[in-house]
Amino acid sequence: MAVSVARHSLSTTRGSGWWSCGEGTQTRPANGPWREDTVTQAWSTTKGVSAIAAAKLVEQGHLDYKKLVKDYWPEFAQNGKANVTVEMLLSHQAGLATMGGASVSLEEYKNDWKKVEKIMAAAAPEYPPGRSVGYHALTFGMYVDALIRRADPKHRNLTQFFQDEIAKPFGIDFFIGLPREQAWRAARGHLITSVEFFSLLLDTDHRYLIWNMLTSSDELFTKSGKAISGFDMDTSNDLTKLDVGVGSTMGFGAAGPLAKLYDYLANGGTIGKKQLLPKKIVDLFSTPLTASLPSAHGKSLPEITFSQGFMVLPQKDSVLVGHSGYGGQQAYADLHYKVGIAYVTNFHSPRMISPPDNYLELAKVFYECFEKQRAKANTSS
Repeated sequence: MAVSVARHSLSTTRGSGWWSCGEGTQTRPANGPWREDTVTQAWSTTKGVSAIAAAKLVEQGHLDYKKLVKDYWPEFAQNGKANVTVEMLLSHQAGLATMGGASVSLEEYKNDWKKVEKIMAAAAPEYPPGRSVGYHALTFGMYVDALIRRADPKHRNLTQFFQDEIAKPFGIDFFIGLPREQAWRAARGHLITSVEFFSLLLDTDHRYLIWNMLTSSDELFTKSGKAISGFDMDTSNDLTKLDVGVGSTMGFGAAGPLAKLYDYLANGGTIGKKQLLPKKIVDLFSTPLTASLPSAHGKSLPEITFSQGFMVLPQKDSVLVGHSGYGGQQAYADLHYKVGIAYVTNFHSPRMISPPDNYLELAKVFYECFEKQRAKANTSS
C-alpha cells in the first residue's frame, strides 16, 4: 500500500500490492498537480538502493563481501587500502569519506570516468580502515559505482546496472541519475532556509553536527561534502545535473517504488514467484558490522550502525533495514511486519538527520491501520 500527500509521500508495500493517491504541487515544469508518478530526489536514501545493486552482483557470484576490493580493482590498493574488504567499504569503515581531500566535479564524474577512478584509487584513508566508522556522505556511491564497473562482467556503471538488473525486471520506477527525458516528472526542491538551519542549534539531535559545521573546517563530515566540487543542496533544482549517477545522493523516484523495492527485503528477498535476492544474502543486512567501532565523527553525528550498505535501526518490536536521507527521506524494510515503507518529500525538513514530524505522524497512522487489518484477518481466519 502506498499513500501520497501534499509535498510528502509515504508508501508501504506488502506482498505484491500497493496503492497511491496524491495532491499538492509538482512545480516542474509548470506548477502542475502532484501526480502518482511525480519523482523527488531521494538524497542519501539512494545509498540503500546502491547497496541493493551491489547485493545483486553478490547473488550473481561476481562480488563477494568478504573479498578484498583490490581483488576486483587492483589500483585501489594504494596508500594503505590493500586490506579493505568489500564489506568494510560498504559499511563506511574504509576511511574514504573525503577521498583523501581530493574532489571531482559532476561533469567529470559523468564524462571523464578514468580521471575520477584514478583519483579514487589513489586516495589515502582519513583513519586506519576497519578501526572506526565514518559516514561516507558522497563517496559511498562513488566507490560502489567503481566496484560495480570492475566486478560486473559487462562493466556497466551503477546507473545502467541498476536499470538492467533491478529496475526493469522488477518494475521499480526509480533511477540513479534521472534521465533527461524523465526530468519533467521531477518536483522542485524546497531547500532549507538560513533561519531553519540556525534553528537546528536548538535541536538536540543536530546541535553537535551544526556547531561543528559552523566552527571547524577540518570536521570529517564537513569535508566529506566537498568530495564533489560545486555540489550543494540546490543541485536538485538544476536540470543539467540531475542525470549524473552518483549513487550516494542522485536517486530519483516516488515513495511507492522505493517501498516496493524494500518489500522484497522485508520478505526475505522474494515476493510471489519473483526473487530479487536469496534469503541468505538478505539475512546478512540486519546484522550490524560497525556496532563495536568508535565513530570517526565524535559526537557530531548520531550513533548509527551499518551492515552491507544499510542502516540497521532496532525498534521496540522489530528491526528496520534501509536508509534515510537529507530533508527527511526514509526507506526501510520492517523485518517484523514484513513490509516495505518509504517516505519522500520535496519540502525538506530542517531536521536533516532525524525523521521529520510528517513522516512520524504518517507512519503512526499506518502501523495503527496495519495492526487493525492484521487483527481482522486473524479473526476471520
